[in-house]
Amino acid sequence: MTSPTRIAAAETRFIDDLVVSTAEEIRRRLLEARRAGGRLGDQDRAAIIEEVLAASLSAARVQLTQTRARPLPLAVEDDIRARIREITSPLGVMGPALRPDLWTDVQVNGAENMICIQVGTGRRIEYASPFASDAEAFAWAAEQAAAAGRRFDEAVPSARFRLPNGARVHVISRVTDTTHISCRLPTPSLDTIAALAATGMFGPDVAAVLAGSAALDRPVGLVISGGTGCGKTTLLRAWAHATPADPELRRTVTVEDEQELLLSPDRFRDLVAFEAREANVEGKGAYPMARYLADDLRRQHPHRVLLGELKPDGGVMPLLLALGQGVASGVATTLHAYSAEEVIDRIILYASLAEHGLSEQVVLRTIGATVNLIVHLELVHQRRVVAEVREVTGYRDGRVISAPLWRWDPQHGRAVRTDMAMSQELTGALVRAGVDVGHLMRAPSGPLAAMGAWPQ
Repeated sequence: MTSPTRIAAAETRFIDDLVVSTAEEIRRRLLEARRAGGRLGDQDRAAIIEEVLAASLSAARVQLTQTRARPLPLAVEDDIRARIREITSPLGVMGPALRPDLWTDVQVNGAENMICIQVGTGRRIEYASPFASDAEAFAWAAEQAAAAGRRFDEAVPSARFRLPNGARVHVISRVTDTTHISCRLPTPSLDTIAALAATGMFGPDVAAVLAGSAALDRPVGLVISGGTGCGKTTLLRAWAHATPADPELRRTVTVEDEQELLLSPDRFRDLVAFEAREANVEGKGAYPMARYLADDLRRQHPHRVLLGELKPDGGVMPLLLALGQGVASGVATTLHAYSAEEVIDRIILYASLAEHGLSEQVVLRTIGATVNLIVHLELVHQRRVVAEVREVTGYRDGRVISAPLWRWDPQHGRAVRTDMAMSQELTGALVRAGVDVGHLMRAPSGPLAAMGAWPQ
């Protein structure tokens, strides 16, 4: 098969220029079509690509004939078609790299390089950038943002959006030396407690507690904490999937800035999935998560609420008020924190930053009454692990009472049971949910006993 590498240098440059100019013309036509009629269907997109391809190759044949150059072999034309279709596909040249079976994240630094983070191991592996220039990287991001209804250009140098394959993208340029594209890929293979346990995130005892807590008739208040990239949302999705089929069809509400949980309506028969909306190019139409929590959540009559991430600007105050008024039986959320003990202070801090804050005492009382479990995740040797499971048992004497039930043990390579007592209420509920009492047993007194005193 003839390839561009076997053709004279002049012909190779001609082919490369033809590919670039054709791809640019296709992008221009697609952008015009979107501006004229909104989102393009797959058939309309394919028709535009094939029309421009045919016209471009026809013009190239005429040009080669006029300059008395030899015509392009049919195999080379086929190669040109394949290159252009790849470049102008919905994911463009990034398509081959966006493999959720291989990577959790793909980070591109303009035309410099591409860093891929491996599923399971967390290894960071460097590859060549798929873009020949920083301008190409910028153009790709601008096109993908426009297709997702977002704006990314000289006036708006930072954008967040979701690709058609579910990957979340953050891109920034013009205020940085290089266009930086960060893609967080969905991990559908890790959407169950058993699948996460198989990666070594936790042992069978913590797996049983997580599955049992998701199966309780009265949902628990769950906070999954941890740093960036440690698997908080992945664990929340798996925890949600551990919910048994509900014959009473009680309502589940997901509230997110960007949809990541992506629960299936076939699995959750009464599901309300809210995603915050940014302002359009005219600066109108924004609908933030805080507004939904304040104005709409109680009217949805939820049984269980899954909050994508608790943030200072993400409705801490409305959520606390809703919880205090018994809007839902249970709320599960993620929170950026560096330890399980920091979670309470972080929620207090976020509440204090609200325009109309509640007193710290009210916030503490609400936390003590609505949060039952804190599950903290960390990256240990690039492996996502549960480092601590802490039970919250209430509010007393001006503080929230909690104790670590499981903590990370380097010797075992996982979180192990401490000698702290689990409350009778949680123990009874988990046993009734089918958890083997052996998974809940306290560790013998010893080194773990020094980790803290359980309030009697």
